[in-house]
Amino acid sequence: MTLPGLRVRRFGVLGVVGATALVASCDTTLSFRPNELLWGFVNINAVSNTANQVRTAPNAVFFRGEVSTVPSAALRPDSCFPVQNFVPPTNSFTGVTYLDAGAAVSVSMGGALNTIPRVSSGGVTSYNLASGTTVAYTPGDSAIIAIPGANGGYPQVELRAKTAEAFVLQPLVPPRTGYMQLRWNRAADTASALILQLTFAPAGGSGNISREYRCAFRDDGIDSIPVAAIPAWTDSTNLKREFIATRLRTILRDINGGAIQFISTYQIPTPRQ
Repeated sequence: MTLPGLRVRRFGVLGVVGATALVASCDTTLSFRPNELLWGFVNINAVSNTANQVRTAPNAVFFRGEVSTVPSAALRPDSCFPVQNFVPPTNSFTGVTYLDAGAAVSVSMGGALNTIPRVSSGGVTSYNLASGTTVAYTPGDSAIIAIPGANGGYPQVELRAKTAEAFVLQPLVPPRTGYMQLRWNRAADTASALILQLTFAPAGGSGNISREYRCAFRDDGIDSIPVAAIPAWTDSTNLKREFIATRLRTILRDINGGAIQFISTYQIPTPRQ
């Protein structure tokens, strides 16, 4: 990768990535040197509807700004670390100049063409379906993303990528000693990572999730976590204990004057749209 000097200062790129907002961390991101460049992010993340069908709501955003880190499925350290306080995802940004990338972005998956219109509101330009709208797809589908571009805005780009496949994670059983075993169906290739968020509400608190451990693994279907690495999550006095497992696929590609990133996730439990 030959991106010259990238870094964002006044905001984190986490909010851009929707369902992957909490996936990125110091162990699962690529870092860049300071500079202000053109950035594009295209997200295809699995969601479930009221009929428990898995669907997606493709979205994209384009801007000129400084990015310090971006999520990367290429970095898989097979380790866990505490994230201090759990912070819910956010899509609020400051200090960037949003860019026009054309009237609509098209996303082809499974032989179906989906048009994602440009939406401008409150000085923010993004590409989204109407609120609550999703489209059918099969996780693991190949996607062709066509960005028409605009004069003085973001350039024309076509991107081809594979969406994150569905997977099944065997129940997590917090042990008192030793290791917590992890088993899931492995990815078809080595281009994805498994991110595990272990969240909890400690005793003496309000009962709301407020703490987290985050882990990143090679997507090979088997691993384990030493109890010594996640002692607070396994504590029997916790008021609540939860997890989010995410299969992450990313592609980062140079463009003239910046970069574009494709991000796709499949999560357990699958978020509701």
